Amino acid sequence: MPRKGRRAWIAAVVALAVVVGVTVGVTAGWGREDPSASSPDEPRSRGTELVVAVGDVAGGEFDPLKGWGSRPAQIRLIHSSLLTIDKDVDFVGDLASQYSVSDDAKSWSFTLRDDARWSNGEPVTAQDVVFTYETLKRDGTRFDLTFVERIVADDESRVTFHLKAPRSTFVSQLSEIPILPAKHYGADYSKNPIGSGPYTVADYQQGQQLILTANPHWYGRRPQFTKLTFLFLGEDAALAAARAGSVDIAYVPPTFAGQRVTGMTLQSFESIDSRALSLPTRPAGGRGKIQGKDVAVGNDVTADPAIRKALNIGLDRDEITEIVLQGHGRPAYTLVDGLPWFNQEAVFEDGRVDDAKRILAEAGWSDSDGDGVADKDGRKARFTLLYPSDDKLRSDLALVVAEQARALGIEITTKGSTWDGIYLDGKANAVTWGGGRHHAHQLYSMYSSKVIDTGYNNMPQYANATVDGHLERALSAATQEEANTHWKRAQWDGTAGFAGENGDAPIIWLVRIDHLYLVRDGLSLGEQPIHGHGHEWALFNSLTQWRWEK
Repeated sequence: MPRKGRRAWIAAVVALAVVVGVTVGVTAGWGREDPSASSPDEPRSRGTELVVAVGDVAGGEFDPLKGWGSRPAQIRLIHSSLLTIDKDVDFVGDLASQYSVSDDAKSWSFTLRDDARWSNGEPVTAQDVVFTYETLKRDGTRFDLTFVERIVADDESRVTFHLKAPRSTFVSQLSEIPILPAKHYGADYSKNPIGSGPYTVADYQQGQQLILTANPHWYGRRPQFTKLTFLFLGEDAALAAARAGSVDIAYVPPTFAGQRVTGMTLQSFESIDSRALSLPTRPAGGRGKIQGKDVAVGNDVTADPAIRKALNIGLDRDEITEIVLQGHGRPAYTLVDGLPWFNQEAVFEDGRVDDAKRILAEAGWSDSDGDGVADKDGRKARFTLLYPSDDKLRSDLALVVAEQARALGIEITTKGSTWDGIYLDGKANAVTWGGGRHHAHQLYSMYSSKVIDTGYNNMPQYANATVDGHLERALSAATQEEANTHWKRAQWDGTAGFAGENGDAPIIWLVRIDHLYLVRDGLSLGEQPIHGHGHEWALFNSLTQWRWEK
């Protein structure tokens, strides 16, 4: 089928899925406004309380040992970190009033601001910083701090980290690890978290809602809003709540960006949040770990580099962007497109169906029985692609990818699941993966063989000694400039790499999305930095600037 005709066909398939969703879930609110429908409730009045529905903002239960801080901006409302990012995505002091790095990049010294207080009024001290980092280092599960030799509280307000070797991405942990109160941390911390951020936890009902109230001891700019209620609603229910006038902010997936809601305006924010296919690189039959659980590893189809490379150059990113994102985003070729550590050589012409078929044929894949699916040694080019059932964007992405892959002779079966299920099955099947941070460390956590079987790092179980060497040199670089050189070489160094037209393609990056929200008219969301991965938390970096405009 010609590309233009195929594009129309795929768009029709996605449109059909949308219509089915509208037909089945009328009460959920999808679809254009019905003039005959009853009027929405009276919109919420402008006050000091906000109700938001941006997805499930839980995960980690406010405790870094359980994963709190593993998503960008997650800690910002309740906790503080030594550093944070500003609107220009520069790393600046948060709890730290100043910091310095030694010439050999092995000693990092911080002076804490003298007005930092916990939500119970007690001062934040250097001992709290030491306790937090030493606790996480001993745990070794959520944050890798093995490169830290020792942490010293020089006095009540000064702390120094002594590293075993330079660590170019240390800044990432310094901006994402929430500082804990040494005197009040214990097994029940999640039930009564004490933090030093602008808000405190007033009520948390798992799977339902989170209520935050303003922290009277917050050292920063006083937020205008004294109470925040997060409703854990699915995308359809969030839109219904917006139409009913019962929420002030609601996340919407790109497919439904054309929805009109009285009293609310669609706001779009650029992000470095990208979506991809994670493809197992090892043959079936192995075993591994995911977040400490034993799981099956490997897939005999995706383990063949020809399958991954054919998909990488054969899938049409422009078409995917047009259909899945409705123009609210752009094609992606790596996790870090456009960032200082991005290798421009990773960009190539895609949508090349004939070239993809040639790669498959040269590797022994051919449609021997004429059913449209290539086969090799009695095995069909067929695998399952997992996606979270409650994520409209990823489900649409899976559908479009499966339709495009048919033209290459590859049959993909899409399967919705929960994230718990995806983690258990994702090392033996393809997954609609995602990522995007304001630093380069995710390149290491997604591609280094040294992190296989830790957390949910390196989902494809990818191993390439040359790439590992570049990644290690990037990590241990003493300057950002030196680190960027090696990050780029890990992507493609002219002969090897995980990205680009000739790379190993364990993860095929496809699109970078804009984050879309319906926002109550008159509500200003301040100066938003470019968003990181995850629409649930990315919006809240600037919350202390939020206000009602006159």
